[in-house]
Amino acid sequence: MRMRKARLLFCIQAVLLVLLLGLGACRQSPGVGQTEEGTLLPGAVEASDTLHRGVLLVGRTLVLEGLSGRVSLQGADVDVARLAFVRVGRGADAAAARRTLRDIQLREEGTAGSFRYRMEARQAALAQVHVEGTVPRNARLVITRAGGDVDLTHIEGPIRVQLAAGEVHVREAADSLEIRLQNGAASVHFRRLPTDAVVTIQTENGDLWLTLPPEADAQLQAETAAGEVRVEGLTFTERSLQPREAAGARFVGKLGQGRARIMLRTAHGDIVLRSGGPNGMIPPDTLLRPLPPDTMLQGPGVP
Repeated sequence: MRMRKARLLFCIQAVLLVLLLGLGACRQSPGVGQTEEGTLLPGAVEASDTLHRGVLLVGRTLVLEGLSGRVSLQGADVDVARLAFVRVGRGADAAAARRTLRDIQLREEGTAGSFRYRMEARQAALAQVHVEGTVPRNARLVITRAGGDVDLTHIEGPIRVQLAAGEVHVREAADSLEIRLQNGAASVHFRRLPTDAVVTIQTENGDLWLTLPPEADAQLQAETAAGEVRVEGLTFTERSLQPREAAGARFVGKLGQGRARIMLRTAHGDIVLRSGGPNGMIPPDTLLRPLPPDTMLQGPGVP
């Protein structure tokens, strides 16, 4: 009896092993693709299509969230946000890429306070959705995505961006702003900075650039754990600089009465604070760099 049970158990284990090996053999690698810039991507073949959407925001916040992909939006004197969603699926061959593409979902949900587009797919690593279009100039934006560069121009409402990886570039901002990145650089240019604005720009790995109008009225704090702080053309009524950790700095400064609140922070990268004049950027004139922690200040005649 024991011998029969042992043989039966051995047979079951052998069948399961064969099934697992068969499934592994059927599972096809997606291969490796490459962009024109040389970036490697999972999936040797790409399939894409474009979905067009229009939404009357009427004071509601526009929310984009989910899969990775580029976002390029411009503010304009319009009432309706007109967006193109370029869905991209990748796979080992054309058929696999089309299957990934068909699996990408664009879910829409509108409430009294917001209109949300959520992009989803079962194989998120093989799927992307790029978003481009125009929105009302005073639109409120929230972008929360896995990754991809974000480029926003002439959008004067509040902006919030959160990415795991990617670069963020904002031009002609005019309201409160929040950018939080895990990996990537950010540059923000303010056309106008309201005195009640709250600005937060933060990344773990990457440089940060902030351009303010000459008449900016703000209390500003910039901190880097490994990098330097530079000032170009801004005149502070008060300022201080302290070394931070082994190779970083913490800068605090006040412009005007210091009414708006600005905080920039990066763990690994430089921070550049500059003024935007009528003819563009003012050339660099100040480099804020703390003394290394092992520097010894010595008096005259001391060897």
